[in-house]
Amino acid sequence: MASELTAEKLAQRALDVNVVTEEELRAVWSELGTRSVECEQLKQVLVRRGLLTNYQLERLERGFKTGFFYGNYKVQYGVGAGTFARVYRAAHRETNELFAVKVLRKRFSSDLEQAEMFRREGELGASLKHSNIVAIHEVYGKGTEHYIVMDFVEGHNLRDFFKVRGKFEPLEASRIIAGMLAGLSYAFQQGVTHRDLKMSNVIVSSDGEAKLVDFGLAGLGGGDDDASGEGANPRTIDYAGLERATNVRKDDTRSDIFFSGCIYYQLMSGQPAIAETRDRVQRLNKQRYQEIKKITEVDSNIPLPFVRVVNKALEFNPDRRYQTPAEMLGDLKLAMKRVKEHGADVDNTPVETSLLEGHDSQGQPRKLMIVESDTDLQNVFRKLFKKRGYRVLVTSDPERLFQRFYEDNQTADVLLLSTGRLGVSAVKAFNRLGEEPATKHVPVVLLLGDGHGKLLEHVKTDKHRAVIQMPVKSRGLRKAILTVSNNVT
Repeated sequence: MASELTAEKLAQRALDVNVVTEEELRAVWSELGTRSVECEQLKQVLVRRGLLTNYQLERLERGFKTGFFYGNYKVQYGVGAGTFARVYRAAHRETNELFAVKVLRKRFSSDLEQAEMFRREGELGASLKHSNIVAIHEVYGKGTEHYIVMDFVEGHNLRDFFKVRGKFEPLEASRIIAGMLAGLSYAFQQGVTHRDLKMSNVIVSSDGEAKLVDFGLAGLGGGDDDASGEGANPRTIDYAGLERATNVRKDDTRSDIFFSGCIYYQLMSGQPAIAETRDRVQRLNKQRYQEIKKITEVDSNIPLPFVRVVNKALEFNPDRRYQTPAEMLGDLKLAMKRVKEHGADVDNTPVETSLLEGHDSQGQPRKLMIVESDTDLQNVFRKLFKKRGYRVLVTSDPERLFQRFYEDNQTADVLLLSTGRLGVSAVKAFNRLGEEPATKHVPVVLLLGDGHGKLLEHVKTDKHRAVIQMPVKSRGLRKAILTVSNNVT
């Protein structure tokens, strides 16, 4: 049991599986001054020094001896899991460069057919080199170990974004779809269709760029041509249903276009285009693809140029649909240009300032501590940032803020200090935050209230410590918080 594990036993386990070296451990013991410490103390030092992650520590505590390395790649933590594979962030042993390693699950790795499909999918994906497609660098398969090494993209998949955000502003959604279509168009020119296009297979990077993953399913597996759809790969059953209903081949790029339209529809309207179900019979039902409610019935405020693109992408008759990704991309770019030039109330916020805000690189909510004594403003800030995915904490006393950091240096990931009713005490707290060892690396924004502009000359800023003055729009405040969070070294 983990409760019986001593610090020395934990250290030995780490040595046994080669996740730390003797030299690294000597430095840790030297810092601690003794080996007679609680296991928790050792764990804190190992994590703080960047020698181990919480994921690695958990596996060590549970006594695992494998799963720490795949070839030359040292697993740091899991970033995603599906029915067939798990994806990990990993660092190269020698260069320390970050990669994503996709590992076939054990229950499929001993199945020769599944393992071969996984290998072929990886090799086909590795042939695609485009900025809107996640690059594959290595495909490994031996015995029961099968994995694919890909670029690690700082960001999150679109499905997770949608869960946090709900519907997107039309221009935001359009930028994402444009990136997807650029990747699909390149692949189509190489003779490859996606065949598993869904939000979880679209990664939005931290700079707002859409990147596609999991190419290669077209032509893999023998049953997808079955006229009944009964032999369809579970990963492509929605495609099988559409293809059977519209009488097209399984590698028809117009099916990718249809499902691009489904994603676009959901991002802008907040609702799925086709009914979501796990029932196989329903997923193969022709009416599921025919009876899509018009997007204007769901949200009448979507700009008409975008409505036209969605409607054409979702045409049930494939001959009336866009015929290539490039054709749809061309129309979409023209629609975006028109909306930017003539749209009355279009939000032109760049993707990078309105996505990702409330979540860190591991998909966990950022803890935002707000220091404000006015309860009305507290509620305004709480509502604004909770909507963006932050975990919001509030205090009205700057001194209490420091006490909390002394007790736990992980109290908050980013701070917002408002001079509101606090005045000069908020400025003093802001400057002190940059000096105290426990807080000097914490990103912080100081919001100067109306009439407090003269306090600016007393403020000490840095790249992760910024000041903004009222009046300011909520978008500007959000952007300031995001900027300082991303500037932490």
